[in-house]
Amino acid sequence: MSTQQEIPPLPIGYDGVGEVEDRILADLTARLDGSLVEELTEGGSPARLQRVELPGGAHVIKLLVDHPGAVDGHDLGSFHVKIRQIEKVRRERAVLGDVYTELSHEFYGDNWAAYTMPFYPNHDIAQPLREDEDPRHRYVPQVRTILLDLVGRGYLSERVPAPPGNIAEVHADRLIRRFRLLREYLPAELTDAERIVVNGVPCRNPLRLAETIVADPSLTAGIDPVHLHYPVHGDLNTRNILVTDEARLAGGDGGYRIIDPRGTLDPWDTAYDLSKILFSFSVWDAGLRKGFALGSVPGGEWTVGIRGGNYPNYVTAAHGLLPLLRSLPGFDELTGQDPGWESRYLLGHAFHLLAEAACRLSDIKKRTNENDSFQLSPIELATGHYLYGVLFLEDAVARLQRDGRVDHDAALAHLT
Repeated sequence: MSTQQEIPPLPIGYDGVGEVEDRILADLTARLDGSLVEELTEGGSPARLQRVELPGGAHVIKLLVDHPGAVDGHDLGSFHVKIRQIEKVRRERAVLGDVYTELSHEFYGDNWAAYTMPFYPNHDIAQPLREDEDPRHRYVPQVRTILLDLVGRGYLSERVPAPPGNIAEVHADRLIRRFRLLREYLPAELTDAERIVVNGVPCRNPLRLAETIVADPSLTAGIDPVHLHYPVHGDLNTRNILVTDEARLAGGDGGYRIIDPRGTLDPWDTAYDLSKILFSFSVWDAGLRKGFALGSVPGGEWTVGIRGGNYPNYVTAAHGLLPLLRSLPGFDELTGQDPGWESRYLLGHAFHLLAEAACRLSDIKKRTNENDSFQLSPIELATGHYLYGVLFLEDAVARLQRDGRVDHDAALAHLT
């Protein structure tokens, strides 16, 4: 049962967000007759996560205070819809009720919102890969079981015809909307140049490519979705899939939690969701944990890599995710009448990287390198995602223009 409460608004300016968050968290904890335990810092959004001990047990408070310049998806309106999506899935798809995040309380102010959910000891699905464990031991069977549930009990429970132009509307337009933030903070030679050389590959300006996709529907018509499916999530990165009980998961009886959906109530493209897992392994998760090694030379040539290198098993998982998906019972039903699915999955991966660059500039959380206390600059994190996105988008669009499809192995060769 979810309860809603109205709390008087607090004045907010960008520079005072942290202090205001602390006050709201303290106030909410007192109202719930609880005590603060620890801050949780694993998330990739600007929302604050605080573990609290309540009379009914351990919970997490998730709080978002709106601030100027937040991109869509990080804004308060999106946060409200996340709450509604949680309610929708738990109400309409009872078969996912035991694994989908719960709502306990909701709170609202004029410029902020918060909700609580029970806390479960957990680790994200990628943790075994960071520990250099053989992926076949835990990662592959666990992610396979979870995806079987999400595909069979979730996505496939609804199918509607997709309107034309989905890629332009969902991916290209998102980058166009967010590009103003990239121009504000990144060097002009990255955002305004017509040609950018990344890791030795000449690439076109990503904004121009997005505008080309919007202006020329024929470019992506052959890979636009044929059908949309039930909106299970929308932001299915690896940190939003948590293992809570390995024995139950191994037995096919839950043992995991799906948290923090995107905030979408309408039928959705599964390629968008599943390419978020690819994006987690290729760049995003290691980039947020380690930072990026960036370089440039006069003349507009740039180099980018994960500082210290990506986790080797992440690269293996990135290459192996599509074959794993193809092996799932139900995957043919999901994609069999959709010949462009795999190309859209790869194109979506490129757009996710570029959209994430803007998110890093919209996220005011402090982040440190996992190995020391070195502060990771939002500019560095944005630049790393941007350069990788430029590289992957050039590859995807060039292959679409030449071959009408995106090649999986050729695209992921840019990870080496």
